[in-house]
Amino acid sequence: LLLDIGVAGTSIFGAMAVIMIAFIALNYFNILSLSDLYPKYLSLLPRKDVPNGTSPTQPPKFSPYVFSYDMKKAEKLLTQYLKDNIKPEFLPAKIEIKQGLSIDGKTENIKYEFGSRFTTNKDLFSVNFHYIVKTNTQNDFSIFIQPSTVTQATATAVLANSLIGTYFINPFQNISNCNTKLTTSFCEDFRTESNGKRGFGIAIVNQGAKTLPVVFTCFIPKESKYYSTQTSCIRPQ
Repeated sequence: LLLDIGVAGTSIFGAMAVIMIAFIALNYFNILSLSDLYPKYLSLLPRKDVPNGTSPTQPPKFSPYVFSYDMKKAEKLLTQYLKDNIKPEFLPAKIEIKQGLSIDGKTENIKYEFGSRFTTNKDLFSVNFHYIVKTNTQNDFSIFIQPSTVTQATATAVLANSLIGTYFINPFQNISNCNTKLTTSFCEDFRTESNGKRGFGIAIVNQGAKTLPVVFTCFIPKESKYYSTQTSCIRPQ
């Protein structure tokens, strides 16, 4: 019995010695700084000198998770949308897509928004795409064009059909739904299709003596959070 107790005691002492040596080694190499944690009792433990300008090894710091939007997918979707809707003679040789570029040309910290902006024959083209927030699911597409030759102050069906047919590939025909609200007049046809909702139209905003004409189209895919409520490209849902 005494022999068994002696062997057990030796085993426990050996295990404690191994643990102690491990802690001393961790402290020495500045991996686990016991000397700093318990300076009153363990400040005498040996430590490896740290060169000037460096600090002891610290555990890695983890940044909070930030959702990353798929830039390549957005570029592909928006570029294809442009090619499917704008006649080739109006497209630039290289279509540049920027993250955070809004429809009015401002670059904002809106990571789920992507846009492109270019000028052809003095006509200004702005195209926009959004993901559903914190997903890589497409939410909406839109194109707005400011034609340089329009001076008419009121949107009419004749003007709408002429301009829409000038810029877009396979637009809706015979748009006749025209309205005026305050200083803005517009004509638009908005329809439900097999893969989503689509609209074409024009709007003319009167700003004092200045008129701002806009030709537009939009597409709301079935996956969009706006799909069930969207009834227009330009009017609020």
